[in-house]
Parts: sequence; C-alpha cells; structure tokens
Amino acid sequence: MALQSQVSHPVLTAATDFVLAIKQTFQTSGHSLLRSWLYAPFGIVVMLLACFGVDVLFKTVKISFPPSVACLILLFLGLLLCEALLGSNKTRRIVTVIDVPAGWSLRWINVFFTPTFVLLPLSPRIGVVEVMKIVAVFIVGFVVMFVLTAYMTRGLQLVSGTSKRAHTERAEELGSDTTRQTDIPLSVTPAETPSEPQSVATSTTALNTLAVEPPPSTFSARSQDATLTAATANEQSGGGGGGGGVPATNTMYRQTPLPRTPSRAHRWAGYISANLDWLTYATLLLSIGIPLYYVPGGYAMPLHLCITVLAYFTALTLPPAWRQYLHPVLVSAFLTVMTVWILGLTRGLPLQVTLTQYRTGLKYLQLWERTPLTKSGSGGLLPGAGDVFGSVLDASIVSLALPMYQYRRELRAHFAAIMLPNILLAIGSLFAYPAVCYAVGISAPRSLAFAARSLTLALATPAMDNLGGDANTVSALAIMSGIFGALLGGRMLKVLRIPEDDYVTRGVTLGANSSAIATALLLRTDPRAAALSSLSMSLFGTITVLFTAIPAIRDVVRAVVGL
Repeated sequence: MALQSQVSHPVLTAATDFVLAIKQTFQTSGHSLLRSWLYAPFGIVVMLLACFGVDVLFKTVKISFPPSVACLILLFLGLLLCEALLGSNKTRRIVTVIDVPAGWSLRWINVFFTPTFVLLPLSPRIGVVEVMKIVAVFIVGFVVMFVLTAYMTRGLQLVSGTSKRAHTERAEELGSDTTRQTDIPLSVTPAETPSEPQSVATSTTALNTLAVEPPPSTFSARSQDATLTAATANEQSGGGGGGGGVPATNTMYRQTPLPRTPSRAHRWAGYISANLDWLTYATLLLSIGIPLYYVPGGYAMPLHLCITVLAYFTALTLPPAWRQYLHPVLVSAFLTVMTVWILGLTRGLPLQVTLTQYRTGLKYLQLWERTPLTKSGSGGLLPGAGDVFGSVLDASIVSLALPMYQYRRELRAHFAAIMLPNILLAIGSLFAYPAVCYAVGISAPRSLAFAARSLTLALATPAMDNLGGDANTVSALAIMSGIFGALLGGRMLKVLRIPEDDYVTRGVTLGANSSAIATALLLRTDPRAAALSSLSMSLFGTITVLFTAIPAIRDVVRAVVGL
C-alpha cells in the first residue's frame, strides 16, 4: 500500500501541474486564441460570403471577373469613402476590425500557396528542352523587365521633380511611422514578422510572464559579489586590520535575495505557450485527422490540412539565410507530398489518388452554389485540404485592400511614378511574354503563364483562371521571381546606379518584379520602400487581373499562342 502511494503521488502531482499549466496558458493566451480561432475565421467567412454574393451577381449579368478581386477594389474604395465621410479616426476603427481576419489571412498567406506545389506531380510531363527554354526566357525577361521598371520609375521621378531624401533623413522623418509600415507584412512568415503586436497576432505568442527566470546560481554569484564589496568597503572605512573596527554607520549593504525557482507548472506553461500552434495542430492530427483517415471510407482533408500546416511550421525552423534559397512554400510542399504519399501507401493508394483527395475541386463557390451530397473518397464531393486553402486564399486577395489603403498617401504623392510603370508592365507582360515564349517553342498554357510571371500568387491564380494558363508553371515562376529579387535585386539596383535614398524606384521595381518575397526583405532594410513595394505588387496584380477579365484582351492574348 505504501509503495502504491509513493508511485501514485508523482503521477497525481504531474497531472495537477499539467492542469495548472494549461490554465496559465489560457489565462495569458486566451485573447490571442479567441482572435485566431474565433474572430478571424468568422471574419473570413464573412469575406467569402461577400465574394459569393458578388460572384452570383456577376453570373446574373454575365460578367466574367474574379469576385475576390472585385471585393478587393470595393473594399479599397469603401475605405476611401469612409475616410472622406466619417473622418480618419472612425475609419481607423473600422480598419482595426477588418484587420482581425485580414491581418491573419495575410500573415499566413504562404500556407495557402502550398497546394499548387503539392499538386505538381499531377502536372503533364515536360521535356528537358522545354525546361531549358523556360529558364532562358525567365532569366532574360527578368533582367529586361527589371531594368525597364527601374529606369521608367526613376525617369518619372526626375521629370516630376520629386526631391530625394537621404536615407538617414527619411528614417528621422518616419519615426514611429516605421512601425506603421510593417502593420500588414504581406507574405512574411510569422517568424520573420518584425514586430508581433501590429496586426492580428498568431496563437503562438511569447509570454513574458511565463519566461523562465535566470538560474539561482547567477543570483548567488551576485549576492557573493555584493558581500565581498561590502567587506572591502568596510576595510577601507577603518574596519579592516586586526579586527575590532566598526563600519561606518551611514553605509548599508543589502544582499540580493535569491529568486523563487519557477514551478514545474510555470515552466510547462511557458513551453506550451511558445509552441501553441505546433501542439494544437499535432493534437488535431492525432485526435481527428488520423482516425478519420483510417476509418472505412475515410476522409483525408483534416489529416492533409494538419500535415501541410505542420510542414510549413517545420520549414520556418530553417535558418533565415537558408530560407532565401529554400523558400518555406517549396520546403513545406515537398514535406507534404512525401508525408501524404507514405500515408496513402498504408491504405494502398497511389500518389495520384492521394493528391486527388488533397484537392477535389470543391471550393466555397462550388459548395454554396450546388450544396452537393456528402460523399467521401477519391474525387468525392467533400472538399480537400487544397480546396480549404484555396478558399481562404480568396479572403487573402480581398485583404490586400488594407495595405493599398494603408499606403494611400504614398499612392497620391507618387501617383504617376507608381501607376504608369505598373500599367505599361502589365500590358507588356500580357502581349510580349506569351508571344516570345510561344515563338521559341514553349507550349501554349505555359506561355500564358509567363503573362503573370511576376505577380504575387494571390493574384496570379485568378489571372491564370481567366487566360487558361498553367497554374503550376505560374506558381513556380512567381516564387523564382521573388527569390531572384531577394538575392539579386539590391545588387542590380546598384549596377543601374539607382540611389539608395530613392525609395520610390526601389520599392516599385522590386514590388512589380519580385512581389511579396522582395517586399518581405525590404521590410527589414527599408520600410518606406517596402510600403511602395507592397502597393506596387498589389496594383500590378490587380491591373493584370482586370485586363485578363476583359474578353477582347483575353481573346487577343490567347490568339497569340494559337488558342
């Protein structure tokens, strides 16, 4: 009996500490959890309902246009109208509410791009010769467009007579505004976000109150030093020598008290808080994903969704220098494909069937239009993980209205230098790229993909839907454009002799040619240029999607490649 008591006591104590740790975690992270798991999903559903309503309206009047981009434009114009009618203070409150779901969807936008790369094994085979042609056109086109954008923007700046401020002067001018520029870090991975509190915080929050205190040995050493110092001062004041001396009455020495050692529950709460996203999705994987996957006629979406998110978290653990080459989207897609392939084999399913379950083609628009019967299995009538991510990506497209509104003053101040290059580049990309690609022997769908080569994936997807281009090719091109810009953009601007203080040229050039990845880099090096880069990539993508939605332009572009 005594032995059983000795064994059960540590178990009960550990269980009690675990419950206390969970309680402390919810006390400190409760608000963040509510925002991430209740407020943000509710707001995203509202945005998707708005997109669905616009889509129904467009189909009624027979207009072919992406509803998400239409809602982006409507939200941007609506915020401008609110500012004009209600004032900036009330509009700022509205933006704060919208930012709960919008900031979350922009913060995690890279995850929503992953399915495109996960499904690459389903793409038609491509020959080595065509791959080499694609690489050659990409490199030459990137350099040509980069140079044209830089000199075009720089020339418009000189013509308009806009004064160029030194980098240090701009830093002083920005002041606290530097923080504002990073409010909505487009496509910045949470680990790279410069400061957490500006936008919607992820559920993984660092809890300072639960941080483990320094070990007692450090404080013991301090206490010992304080004692020795007191003794030395005593000797200098006449208390040394052969003893008998009395220390000065006006000197007091207080020993530093030893800190209380953090309890086990306190340490566990700190660990849980620091790894809350990992633990949440791992728990969902084990408790819901795996059981649903292996029951007869199992449903793969919860398992695939958790695997994709955990793979993305794993990709974020790579050193920042590695992530410049190994983009988290690419790494997480590779890990996802390998994992779902292995799990599919345990059920006797080949990779092609497993990937068909990953995306069944049933996004929110299809679900709400025809409300299909519940049916699981390969190619069934339930959405897959890729469909869920694709649906939330539409909310991310709508959310791009916030950074456009946020940088409205920059747009007004440098309207010509921002708008003209983006319009001309959009026209050139639509008509020049497909023609050149098709002329050198690249297939028609892949030639059309080059029309959206430098767009952010959130807007390249609807552009390809309009043109009928290859979505997998445009995804690879968009990611490579971002990596090229992040690695070589700064050096190319130096070679072109663009002044470092010309943040307009730097921002517009990198935003139009390398979209979100280059913007993330500028957020750490030049916040004002990052503002212009974010605005430029949003405008460039929106303008391109607008052009591809016009039937006359779309037909001409498709005719260039023989379609």
